[in-house]
Amino acid sequence: MREAALALRRLLDIWDGEVVAPPGIESVIAEPEASNADTMVERLTSATRADLGDVPRALAASSGFAAEEALRLARRLGWTVKALADWDPHQDPSSLRIEAALASVSAWNVDGGFWEAVQARLRGCRLTIAAIEIVLRHRAPVARVPDDAPVWEREHLHAMQEAERARDWAELSKRARAFEQLPNPDPGARQATLALSLLDWPRLIRLANRSEGWLHSHLLIAPLPLVDALRLALASGNRYAQFATLERVAYREVRDLLPQEETALRNLLIVLAKDADDWPRWLAVCNHYPVRHPHMQAAFGRALARSDGTALQAYVESVSLSTSDSDTRANVTRCLSVFRARAGADRRRALWRAAFERWQGWNFAEDEGQNLTSLARSALDYGVVGWLIEGEQQRSFAELERFFSDDLRSLEMRWHASLSSAISEFFRLISRHQVMAHAKRRSAADADWLPGLPIDLPAAATDEFLQRRYHWSDRQLPD
Repeated sequence: MREAALALRRLLDIWDGEVVAPPGIESVIAEPEASNADTMVERLTSATRADLGDVPRALAASSGFAAEEALRLARRLGWTVKALADWDPHQDPSSLRIEAALASVSAWNVDGGFWEAVQARLRGCRLTIAAIEIVLRHRAPVARVPDDAPVWEREHLHAMQEAERARDWAELSKRARAFEQLPNPDPGARQATLALSLLDWPRLIRLANRSEGWLHSHLLIAPLPLVDALRLALASGNRYAQFATLERVAYREVRDLLPQEETALRNLLIVLAKDADDWPRWLAVCNHYPVRHPHMQAAFGRALARSDGTALQAYVESVSLSTSDSDTRANVTRCLSVFRARAGADRRRALWRAAFERWQGWNFAEDEGQNLTSLARSALDYGVVGWLIEGEQQRSFAELERFFSDDLRSLEMRWHASLSSAISEFFRLISRHQVMAHAKRRSAADADWLPGLPIDLPAAATDEFLQRRYHWSDRQLPD
């Protein structure tokens, strides 16, 4: 149990049942007509700060309090506990008192300790738990566009709403990233989510299932620690809840994941990968540029090790390929290394083959009109080598030399649009040969499959005149 929870438990152990009411909060409850829904939340938040702003500091020092001082703090805590445990819908038909109790919890819930400390006392309070659910049902985001908002902001909001309705996760993700700060739930709603996560997890799942948009889901899920948010997204099956959580881990919490977070993300990805239609859309959110999501690569590798051939193919197709992006290569290699360690032989060969076929078709951006001026690499190199080792029958070095010589002869016999085009084709041949020759020197037992230095230069490319013609230098391998 956390330190804050232990401090609260000690206070509850000495609590004598008497309460010290927070005057500002009681004043808000006594004058409900002075507030509409929005101003009521604001008034409760202000009153909580005024009445209970000293609580975190007092809790931290409570172990050293004299008996009388500790009892007074316990009675202040007792008001919040009693307001929750004794809540009666007949005495509080407007639910204002439950709103006030939840607002006051925000002061006591230091490091998440409050709900942990009172869990045993409140678990059987069915009316209270139902009222907490109602509090969350009444919260819904409303987009208000100021009259003087620029046209481009209106257009952006409209495009985001259209993407949300169409469940175009890639477009929605792109639009959502324009909002560096997402709205936060108010203190009462925040505590309501945390309460249900401990007191009635199935009820929280049902609430997530009813989410009608990603911001709606975000407001419900945001208070949860990341591991619980991932668990909720998995359990609910609601696509908006899943998007809100995946967007959060991909762009809002870019950090090394804890082991339990990585496992929870793996579990979510495994389920998402089972939907052949939606899986490419999810990958477009968080795998088109793996360099942006280094913290997710191990989870991806573990999930792919449990996925079918269609999902593996979609993963390979989702990665943006470039001839110069070594950071993307490193991240994909991390994913595929984890995958290799956990996947069975059939799954490995399926992914390796998909990587090899895409690599062959891509041919170092040949169809993109890009001219190479140095050796190039590919983000899929690890998978390509995997196929050459574990998939197709390996060729001898003599065969590799012969194929290169044939391709070089064909290159020299063709017309080229420019000298740059001819040089580029030469570097494509050399770049392709690097991977093939490297794979020849590796086996299934080797830990490191990634091609690097030294350069494997075919005998046909060692002629000095030829090297000068194609501007070759042995220092042309990119970092």
